Amino acid sequence: MFDTKLPVKMKYLILGMIFLFYSAQIFAQQKKMDLNQLIITEYSFAASAAEIGTRDSFLKFIADDGIIFRPGPVNGKTFLTNAPKRPGLLSWCPVHAEISKDGDMGFTTGPAEFRKDKDSAAIWFGNFCTVWQRQSDGEFKFVIDYGNNNEKPLDKFEPLKYETGKSKPASTTIKKRELKADKLFELDRKFEKLIAEVGTKAAYKKFINKDSRLLREGEYPFVGTKKIINYLSQKKIDYKFNPHGGKISSSNDLGFTYGEMEASNGSMKSEQYNYMRVWMNDGENWVILAEVATIIEK
Repeated sequence: MFDTKLPVKMKYLILGMIFLFYSAQIFAQQKKMDLNQLIITEYSFAASAAEIGTRDSFLKFIADDGIIFRPGPVNGKTFLTNAPKRPGLLSWCPVHAEISKDGDMGFTTGPAEFRKDKDSAAIWFGNFCTVWQRQSDGEFKFVIDYGNNNEKPLDKFEPLKYETGKSKPASTTIKKRELKADKLFELDRKFEKLIAEVGTKAAYKKFINKDSRLLREGEYPFVGTKKIINYLSQKKIDYKFNPHGGKISSSNDLGFTYGEMEASNGSMKSEQYNYMRVWMNDGENWVILAEVATIIEK
């Protein structure tokens, strides 16, 4: 395989490079399988809602410590268990998804709509933002779900595709643990400090990219740096954040925070919002994958 005249150190260097190359290929393939499983789980969640109803489907796919907003953050398992089953069909599909390096936490987002029944026209439209955590049995359950409402979408969207038979097999050896998000709380505080120092638009520009999404009540999602910055330029609002909770993946590269947000433009009385922010480290910097905020009704 090697020229016998090559120095021993050179042979080991070549072997090391070959090992790194194949390791990277295996890692990339595994990450692709993890993401595929996450997307399949989201579609299974939506299909379940059509079969057994929204409330029971949420109970089936939510983690024991999962958070939903009704209207503020509550333990979803407890809330839904005590909530009556209501008629109607909530349907949705993912258009964007990300997964952590170790595959134990993921994020999905996309459009949703509500009908009184499966044969009637949609009467409500919005977008969801969901973070999933792999459980001890290898399956994903969602740990937080939030979204906004908007008018009937005018633009077409492309649902995510997936491959059948390509998912990571469920494992019973995965040990579920508490994933504290102290690092992300620090990011929220750093972000707030930066807004005070350089302004909202400049601060957001530092933490968003082409895939970032801003979800605001009554608005279509603002996707990508240009659209988000244009929106913030028009609003001219400063924000303060008070994170209440969150989680981060065991590979420390994907997670979320949620809490209360104060918005003001100096000339009007400040307004209070619930917010959820999904963070991801792209290998060089922390990026806001999605941020959802809805006003707290008084």
